[in-house]
Amino acid sequence: MKATATKFLLTILILTGSISAFGQKGVDDGSKYGKGDDSIRCVRNLSLYVEYYRQKSYDDALPYWRIIFAECPTANFNMYIHGVNMYELLAEKADNEEQKFAYLDTMMLIYDQRIKYFKQEGKVLGRKGIDWLSMRKSTVKDIKAGYDYIKQSVDMQKNKSEDAVLALFMTASGTLFKAGELSQDIMIQNYATASQIAEYKLSIKPESANFQRLKESLDQIFSKSGAATCEALIKLFQPKYDQTPEDKELLTKIIIFLAGTDCKDSDLYFHASTSLQKIDPSAKSSYFLAEMNIDRANYEKASVLYMQAIELETESKDKARYYMKLGDITYNKLGNNSLSRTYARKAAELDPESGHPYLLIGAIYADSEPCGDDDIAKKALYWIAVDNFAKAKQIDNELADMANKSINAYSQHFPDTETIFFHGLKAGDRYTVGCWINETTIIRTR
Repeated sequence: MKATATKFLLTILILTGSISAFGQKGVDDGSKYGKGDDSIRCVRNLSLYVEYYRQKSYDDALPYWRIIFAECPTANFNMYIHGVNMYELLAEKADNEEQKFAYLDTMMLIYDQRIKYFKQEGKVLGRKGIDWLSMRKSTVKDIKAGYDYIKQSVDMQKNKSEDAVLALFMTASGTLFKAGELSQDIMIQNYATASQIAEYKLSIKPESANFQRLKESLDQIFSKSGAATCEALIKLFQPKYDQTPEDKELLTKIIIFLAGTDCKDSDLYFHASTSLQKIDPSAKSSYFLAEMNIDRANYEKASVLYMQAIELETESKDKARYYMKLGDITYNKLGNNSLSRTYARKAAELDPESGHPYLLIGAIYADSEPCGDDDIAKKALYWIAVDNFAKAKQIDNELADMANKSINAYSQHFPDTETIFFHGLKAGDRYTVGCWINETTIIRTR
């Protein structure tokens, strides 16, 4: 191995044989190799270090590398990458933390000198922060030091920031926020910065799974940081929503974040949900938006959205649930008993194992105007109401308590025997309730 390196060195010496015996180091005069003897020394050590490095003989390469690093720092750009690689391996094999951190300090020095002679400060600071935090993250002070490198890198690189730098930027920010070292405003701003860069990357290459994972990772770190309060999220997202209220990706993010922090009653959540539903309607989005409109007493709008949810839904039980919601609002808020019964019946058809539609129909009948002027006309509504309550518990035994309470309550309003006899009727006979109800029931007394 060393014979190969020596042979390579002889070739270099022959090529540089005409150089003067007098010298000056590159670190002193700013030249690549220096001058005279120092130039020969630089070329010789550069060649030996490179040859040993190629052979992965790092212990042999390091002495020559150190000379190049100290005496001719502009001789080779790759020596900075190689130097970090070699000291990182030494740190991994270190017997104790003191030795490990000493190697890390050397890596930091290598990065600093690389910046001095080859610029690329933003990019190098990112790599510097990554290496620092990979080895020193046991104390808040250590994490703050690594965070400072990363923060400077992101501020300088902006959209050119590397994925690993952005991910670590948010991880360190979250840790420092929880430790009280970063304010909520700074944590939110860091997320906004990192998220915007990730979104830019994805816009340039939307098919990239790596960029998508990065974006999701940033969102997850922020959502779990504790900084994502309602007030903070609205402060973050409201300006973005005002600027691009039809950005589907932004609307989705707003809804997810606000829902995850129990901010569903905010105006921003409502408006974002409304905008998203217009752009990309779905059964669930229509349903949730209908619920929000109910909270705001927008009952007509809610009924339209429930119907849209029904039209878009493919699962029968979910469709039945939406019909029940629609039936309930039509009965309780819009006062249309006939239409409410229609919706309840549709729900019963779609989900025959549910007794809820019959509870609603029973309530509608008990609360309806009688079809006729005599005493029996009103009492007859209680008969058919109780019929439906009984059917509800027959279909679904879990509704028995609720149904029995209604049965007991309305049975008290059945006519007595004398009233039945006065109208020429008899308990047990069939009785048809007319008008829009048009149902037949059995005559009963209390």
